[in-house]
Amino acid sequence: MAEETEKTLTQLANELNVSRDKIIYRYKKLPEEDYFKENNTIYLRHSGIQKIVDDLGDDIKENKEEEQEEENPVNPSFDYLVEQLSKKDEQIDQLQKLVDQQQQLNAEDKNLIKELHQYLSLEAPKEENPSDKEKYDEQLQQKDEQLAQLQKQLQQSEAIQQEKETLETELSSLKQQKNKKWYQFWK
Repeated sequence: MAEETEKTLTQLANELNVSRDKIIYRYKKLPEEDYFKENNTIYLRHSGIQKIVDDLGDDIKENKEEEQEEENPVNPSFDYLVEQLSKKDEQIDQLQKLVDQQQQLNAEDKNLIKELHQYLSLEAPKEENPSDKEKYDEQLQQKDEQLAQLQKQLQQSEAIQQEKETLETELSSLKQQKNKKWYQFWK
């Protein structure tokens, strides 16, 4: 009967993941004390197995490397698509931040417009004393400066509003691209 350290040619070939022909070729070179036959089956002893493994050293390493490559197939187009999706996610996050900033600026614009309306609704004093007129002129000059600042801020907010609209269109197009199936990227 065969011991645990004894194996058939097929078992050894399967274990080493090499062809049975390679094992048979090396088995034929072994001396008789390294194997025996039982019921028309050839069993390799431990010493014979060791000699065959030593002889097949490079072939075994190559087969293990091939197995690892087969287990981990690399698909460059898949990696490219994953990379592109992560870039698109980053762009969407940036656009979302810009939209949030735009909303905050719109709220500030509304407050500035209210202040401007209040400024424009001020009436000049009815009695004009020379000292009152100077005070009024100073107040008027201050209000003019404030008005100029408010107009600059309003222009800036309008520019930001236009940028917001372009960003929103980009965001909607990015969302549409993100929702595409993999087979629609080439359209």
